[in-house]
Amino acid sequence: MQRGYVVAYRLLGSGDAARDACQEAAARALRSRGRYDASRPFYPWFYRILRNHCLDRIAARKRSVSVAETPVQVSDAVAERQLVHDERARAVARAIETLSDEHREIVELRHFSDLSYEHIAELLGCPVGTVMSRLYRARKRMRDALAKDPDFSGDPR
Repeated sequence: MQRGYVVAYRLLGSGDAARDACQEAAARALRSRGRYDASRPFYPWFYRILRNHCLDRIAARKRSVSVAETPVQVSDAVAERQLVHDERARAVARAIETLSDEHREIVELRHFSDLSYEHIAELLGCPVGTVMSRLYRARKRMRDALAKDPDFSGDPR
């Protein structure tokens, strides 16, 4: 399940850990299939199992997220643009890391999983207004963190 992998990857920061988490969550879902309400969509139910498993794994170790670096050797201008892009990507990753778990999750669901407010609200079991206010606060904290980060300021080219 591609969406599950993306969620697990964003929470765990590792492709191998995300694959393992998806497999374990699928096994847990299979063992718990008697508790699934077939009249409701499957993904929100599976998402909660996957999310809880990922949070259990995070609690067992310190979370680390790495931003992949892609070396480019085409020209000086291209290399410089790539360097600026990589620095800005690392700055954004650092800003996301400064968020609380609830704010980080909202940002990741909205911007990396591209879910609607309504879908996020359903997944988290909270009102749409709560999703909107958490996202507003998370974006504000990220803006503040990025404004202080020298790797993010300057011309993005």
